[in-house]
Amino acid sequence: MEKTTVRCRIIRKLMMLGVLVAGLSTPAAELWAQTEAMQLQEVSLDPVRLEDFIREASESNPEILAAKNRWEAARRQIVQAWSLPDPVAGIDVMGEMTETRVGPQDNRMMVSQEIPFPLKLWKRRQAAKENAAAAYEEYRAVEREVRYRLQSAFYGLYEADTSIRVIQDIHDVLKKAEGTAQSLYAKGEGSQRDAAKAQVETSMTLEQLYELQVRQESFAAEINMLLNRDPLERFGAPVKPEKPELGKTMPELVRLAEENREEILRARALVRKGKAGKALARMENIPDLQAGFSYTWVGSGMTEDPEDGKNSWMFPLAVNIPLWQPRVIAMIQEAENELRAAMADEQSAENQAAYEIRAAFARYSAASRITTLYETAIIPQAEVALRSDQAGYEAGKTDFLNLLDSERVYLNANLGYAKIYTEMLRGFAELQRVSGFGRTEGDGL
Repeated sequence: MEKTTVRCRIIRKLMMLGVLVAGLSTPAAELWAQTEAMQLQEVSLDPVRLEDFIREASESNPEILAAKNRWEAARRQIVQAWSLPDPVAGIDVMGEMTETRVGPQDNRMMVSQEIPFPLKLWKRRQAAKENAAAAYEEYRAVEREVRYRLQSAFYGLYEADTSIRVIQDIHDVLKKAEGTAQSLYAKGEGSQRDAAKAQVETSMTLEQLYELQVRQESFAAEINMLLNRDPLERFGAPVKPEKPELGKTMPELVRLAEENREEILRARALVRKGKAGKALARMENIPDLQAGFSYTWVGSGMTEDPEDGKNSWMFPLAVNIPLWQPRVIAMIQEAENELRAAMADEQSAENQAAYEIRAAFARYSAASRITTLYETAIIPQAEVALRSDQAGYEAGKTDFLNLLDSERVYLNANLGYAKIYTEMLRGFAELQRVSGFGRTEGDGL
């Protein structure tokens, strides 16, 4: 059944294409032919849905994959941060003159291990853990940003595709009016000027059509880029996104952002990392331990001592002395400056979120109200006026200028609706992005 429907649509498009080419001048006919050819190709492709694109982007977008690998690399630093340094092993080969009371020293083997103060290891681990948390939030922020860009491009593609179809519908109306005008003129009941005006009006829509085709191609190329596809790959017409409904107030969105927005959570992780770094810098005044073991092989001596020729061993212990305070003081000051910077970044992220939520909330709310106005009043009234004037002109009860005015109002109403509907979708997507919506199960707008 679906294949039959598609075949019928293709036949109808081909018939329309023939009529267009026959009725327009050469440049106009070529542009309309190109538009119809692109629409025919889209008919043979499956419609595309935003949800499928988002799922594909999460698996193939290079920016997301790069951020994810940076997070994975940061996670690997946690174990490194609190691991002990490698032990040191060595052997001394003694010369002939290395003589002791109980005999000559042949060789000496030694092993040593540096053991930092335990709290230092703990703070290093804490700092690395918070650094990994910040990398994770950055990865989630990139993922959300790519999703928003993909949504915006998809909505733009939907607007361009819808607007092109509106212009094609208006073109059909004008062609029908042109035929009526020629029929009335042949009967002596109308003027040839009406048919010419219909052709002029059709040509005037070509500029809009050309601009829409350029935008359509641009949005399609952006989607392919975000999905890491071939830039020239084509896909079917976008499915109209459902009208979103906002279920939260602006203060609730601000609180949601404070809990879920990735930029804020990343800044908080860096603050915690800065506090651990400051504590670690102060611990530079605490000595670290150096423990070891040494074993010496002793040759036979020339005495009657019972210890003559007996091997020896020892456990050397040492600590470093934090004597050079300028270095330690500079490290503490550096850590304090980094902590202050991280705290300022946190405040900036919170302020930025509040600003963006307020701006996006205003855009969405206004666009939503205007969309409702178009759906309930402007478009229905414009359609009634167009159909009435079209029927009246065909019956000879109204002039052609009234029909053209109705056609322009109907065209502008539908183009305006497609634009404001897209603006509403983008506003809602922006609210999702800036509020951290969808981070945890159950939160929603």
